[in-house]
Amino acid sequence: MNKVVKKMAAKIYTITSGKGGTGKSIFAVNLAVALAGLAKKTLLIDADLGMANIGLMLGLENKKITLHEALADEANVSDTLCDGPNGLKILPCGISLQGFKKADPSKLKDVIAELAPNFEFIIIDTPTGMNHITATAIELCNEVLLVLTPEITSIADGSKMKTVAALLGKEVTGMVLNRTMPVHDEPYREKLAKSLDLKILEVLPDDVSVHNSIVGKSPVVTKYPYSEISIAVNRFAALICGIKMPDEEMKGQKKQKTEKSRLAGAKLPFSPSKK
Repeated sequence: MNKVVKKMAAKIYTITSGKGGTGKSIFAVNLAVALAGLAKKTLLIDADLGMANIGLMLGLENKKITLHEALADEANVSDTLCDGPNGLKILPCGISLQGFKKADPSKLKDVIAELAPNFEFIIIDTPTGMNHITATAIELCNEVLLVLTPEITSIADGSKMKTVAALLGKEVTGMVLNRTMPVHDEPYREKLAKSLDLKILEVLPDDVSVHNSIVGKSPVVTKYPYSEISIAVNRFAALICGIKMPDEEMKGQKKQKTEKSRLAGAKLPFSPSKK
């Protein structure tokens, strides 16, 4: 497997989480679209063989040839690719249980090995929790990103995924803290990062524009490009590309006037430290 990884041209990011409902797939989609928007040749792979939803999010649910067929040796890998926003290439996964049954997760490394020389970045969205396909995606990638929310269950399961990655020989690069509110301020984030011994790479706000973009089957970074969450995702994409974003983008001076979800009374999973 190490020989396969060395041949790969693309930098591969595996996006994972310990718990469902963290917004992992939404982040994977928008990060991939943002990278493509920076003129980077990018491939997004939906590796959730049993509960795939990236196709649903991007209007590709009727695609007949998907990762299922590639993993079952029923189709050429090149025939599975779809066009996405900003020139992004997408390898969706089927939504049928029959497709899930026939797919061989161990062939994922062969699929990635074939595609990697054609791309600069590959973003892999994994199933929730620990399983064969997630383990393979972690082993094959260059960097592991955890998407967590400020909830004790998400944080606890994220800690377990960090341990799993270490057992597979990979150190988690850091976490993306999603669905945050004003109460999740800098002192909170510092305490969280210390408790998990993980760097917080980006903070994404709880934003109603995400829901609206899903309904419209369009990534939030293209549908609402100046929303707070889009600015944050684009900032992170620029960071991993080594690109400095324009100041007006960072400050959000052209931010769209969209509704923002602001939930009151969020409870911290950790008690404030006493000084």
